[in-house]
Amino acid sequence: MVLLVSKLNYENKLSKKLMQVNSVAVIGEPMVEISDQVNELKFSGDSLNTAIYLKRELNNKKKVVSYFTALGDDSVSQQMIDYISSEAVKTDFIERRANLKPGAYQINTNDQGERSFKYWRNNSAAKTLFSTPNRVKFDDLLKFDLIYISAISVAILPINIQEDLHHFLTEYRNNGGLIVFDSNYRKILWKSKKMARSVISKYWQIVDVALPSIDDEKELFDLQNEKDVVNNLVKFGVKFGALKRGEKGPYSLSNNEQSEIYKTERNVIDSTAAGDSFNGAYLAALINGFSQAISLIHGHKLASKVIKYNGAIIPVDL
Repeated sequence: MVLLVSKLNYENKLSKKLMQVNSVAVIGEPMVEISDQVNELKFSGDSLNTAIYLKRELNNKKKVVSYFTALGDDSVSQQMIDYISSEAVKTDFIERRANLKPGAYQINTNDQGERSFKYWRNNSAAKTLFSTPNRVKFDDLLKFDLIYISAISVAILPINIQEDLHHFLTEYRNNGGLIVFDSNYRKILWKSKKMARSVISKYWQIVDVALPSIDDEKELFDLQNEKDVVNNLVKFGVKFGALKRGEKGPYSLSNNEQSEIYKTERNVIDSTAAGDSFNGAYLAALINGFSQAISLIHGHKLASKVIKYNGAIIPVDL
């Protein structure tokens, strides 16, 4: 009973802080998207997808979403910046690097909508974010009420920048800032599973809103089932957020009850950005003042819609 009251008090305080959020910084790596289904140049990337869907779902034009990354000095990088700006996501904190380019990936989709990827990111400019010489600094993040970051955003950075960023974010949160984190584990980006576990575990300890995916957590921490995943997150200190479970719908991490039955979407065309779109809509709903239960529904509904179309970002008028 005492634990339940404590969780409710925490959730109530956090909800009030989220409703006061007017500015969000999203850190990550935007990429060129090459699809076997779409014959045109598109842009994507886990954090960029979330930033765009977050901005679309916010009901107040005055609420700012800014994207933090590094891009090249080439024409494709400029097209990417123009695209991000066209979605009303601010581009003031995008570093430009001479002789570098954005990373790219190719999606191949099977008949069930499941994807396989091929990446070209060895020379991705985003890897140099916050590395000297740099115009975009850690202190620029202090201008924002909330910082969104994923493990992909962290994994691509040099180890010394990873450590400095975690230290900065710890202090940022200690001083009242909010942190949202998606573990988004991608084995290929880490030197070892041990290193990934170490880094991601540290982020779970400083997060305000946790956005893990059940498959990522099971793979990373060698867990067997949903109960193990939830217990592991609680062990790290996670008190609020959503565990993404694909077609089963999200599990609320703010309590141990799961009453909502989510509609299962069978008509899956392309599951790209399902989790990213959930993140954006769920977080936007919380900032817009909706309850945890309603925010989970908002996230699931948008993800269910996104997977009916090819590509990560669906047209705004769909």
